[in-house]
Amino acid sequence: MSHPPDRPEILDSDHLSARTREILTARLSVSATQPQTLSFQAYAVLDALLPVLLPLDEILPASTDIAMTARIDAALSGPRDGWRFADLPPDAEAWESALLTLDDVAADQHGLRFIHLTPDLRGALLDAVMDGQIGLDRAGRLTASQMKRWSGDLRGEIVDCIMSDPRIQQALGISSSLTGGDTVFQGFTNVGPDSREDFEPKATAPLLQMADSSE
Repeated sequence: MSHPPDRPEILDSDHLSARTREILTARLSVSATQPQTLSFQAYAVLDALLPVLLPLDEILPASTDIAMTARIDAALSGPRDGWRFADLPPDAEAWESALLTLDDVAADQHGLRFIHLTPDLRGALLDAVMDGQIGLDRAGRLTASQMKRWSGDLRGEIVDCIMSDPRIQQALGISSSLTGGDTVFQGFTNVGPDSREDFEPKATAPLLQMADSSE
């Protein structure tokens, strides 16, 4: 069977339940037209920081867009997991305030909004956030300690978003969803190191292919 280039083969596996297939398939068609939760300014900052914080060019083809910004923005509208740091506001408010803080600090330090900075400068600001060195003590913004707290949420949310995308799972050879179809729990037989079942996807990410070729 031939597969469209934007449809991972794992979605057609008989080891995938219909419900899981439906959820994963929906992630292929997320619309990135308008922010649902964040303001346009905060949404633009998020869009500019994502490729700096976790670039995907060694995992997916350059033309692949997994709509991370839109998916994170939509996720912030809930439902959420019900947990947050006591010194941070609710998630949507915390993300809005943090991203605007980052934008204001960029303007204060470099005379440019975050989206206009070079990738190196964006990365340096993100490093400073994670070190607890950047924050603003005024309404609608987060202090340095709050920004450091939020940076952990930022990284966790990005990893969740990326690893839940079937294109990433295919590229990295992740088979954790392939435990069985609708009528039977097929599970795994070979669970030793460096073992792989016939139904498991072979990693296609350039990063992993380079690692394999060096062994």
